[in-house]
Amino acid sequence: LGSSFHAVKQTLLGNQMVFVGSLHRVLVVIRFLVAATTVPSHDHHTSIGGSEHTHPQPQQLLKMGHDLLPHFALSSNYTNLNHGSFGATPRMVLEAQRDWQLHVESNPDHWFRARDAKSLVSAVATVRSRLARYIGASNPDDLVLVDGASGGVNAVLRSLRLPAAASLLLLNTAYPMVKNTAQYVHDYNGWGKPLEVNITIPSSPSDIVQAVESALDSNPSVAVASFSHITSLPAVILPVQELTRACHKRGVMVLVDGAHALGQIQIRVEEIGADFYVADGHKWLYSPKGSALLWVAPGRQALIHPNVINYEGQGPTPFQLQFSYTGTKDYTALLAMSAALDFREQLGGDARIMTYMHRLASYGGDLLAKAWGTKKLVADDQIAAMVNVWLPSKAMACCSLDLSNHILLLNQTWVPVSPWDGGCLVRVSAQVYNEISDFARFAEALSKVLAGDWCSDGRNSSGYSSISSSTDNGTHAS
Repeated sequence: LGSSFHAVKQTLLGNQMVFVGSLHRVLVVIRFLVAATTVPSHDHHTSIGGSEHTHPQPQQLLKMGHDLLPHFALSSNYTNLNHGSFGATPRMVLEAQRDWQLHVESNPDHWFRARDAKSLVSAVATVRSRLARYIGASNPDDLVLVDGASGGVNAVLRSLRLPAAASLLLLNTAYPMVKNTAQYVHDYNGWGKPLEVNITIPSSPSDIVQAVESALDSNPSVAVASFSHITSLPAVILPVQELTRACHKRGVMVLVDGAHALGQIQIRVEEIGADFYVADGHKWLYSPKGSALLWVAPGRQALIHPNVINYEGQGPTPFQLQFSYTGTKDYTALLAMSAALDFREQLGGDARIMTYMHRLASYGGDLLAKAWGTKKLVADDQIAAMVNVWLPSKAMACCSLDLSNHILLLNQTWVPVSPWDGGCLVRVSAQVYNEISDFARFAEALSKVLAGDWCSDGRNSSGYSSISSSTDNGTHAS
């Protein structure tokens, strides 16, 4: 503590009252606050084998911040402030996936054909059981594993057989893939034109629910509604439980897109009450790319089929049988979701992880807003680990992926930039391996770009193609 206060004192007494010095003062103070207020969790947890144990004592826990970087495969010259797009998988989880791959290759016939503890069906059942407990699902058989939230959304929407002209309601903040799939089922499955409800952000939860209720009352043809649990850009937690209740009151089924939720906030899927819930594991849970879950309420499972029809799987219900095997492929990313849960335990559990990320996002957002003379988009109670900050007005001349790519080229950090409500927003992800100094570095990098003439000239000299150009206005990828 003495050294931290000494650093604060020395900074405040310094004579260099320049921009970088201001950032340094904020950096030191906030780093002290984060370190001093982060409290680990000591909750009990039941292991796969059923034995109860406690999380390690505080002195045994891995230290948050840059000390965690060696546990990830991130390049040493890259500062990842965009965990929300593609995640970052811990080394121990990648090693667990590789172990599964070697196990599969040691006896492929046994792996795909048998039903014992060393087979695909048994391994998947173990993962489903752990994930069911993690999201508050009482029955693991209500949950299946899928390759991604996008695949889960497609499985649900393309399976449903609705009356002629029945339509899907979604919000303007929905992921473009969801909007595109809604358009697809309209074009090819005979659904009515999707109904998009515009909401403003910031808005209160009650205002959002009221906007949806009004749209439902005015459009009785709506049969299904889809809501993001956490929208992508801007990143805001939506009141999905209240929205589900409003829809069910009017006989409308609900699909919750939880792509950003799993591992970022607590999920209690049965309390939410939706008919369908999809969530990615590769983002905030720390599992490999290509790992996600789909939970379906028992009364709706007969309606849903996988995107690949096979019927050669195994399972206690037709729902499980169909999703358990969708062809010869690598299922090990799904199996490594269990190792991701193990890694979370090594960090002290969800309470410690989520508290650190949220506080860092909050303090980091304050630092960015102070550096740029702007403000955060919403209050901290409306976000989790992704903070939205307005950019200076000059950024409107280059408010696109080109700006993100240019900063990546110059500074080896990338964050999504997007127009919103007449201004330009940036969304920054806070992860357990980040520190407040990462936010300070990004603030300085963007300020330097805006101080020059690159933005006003409208040039794109980044050298990066905009392969994800459609993923910057509220998407799973961003």
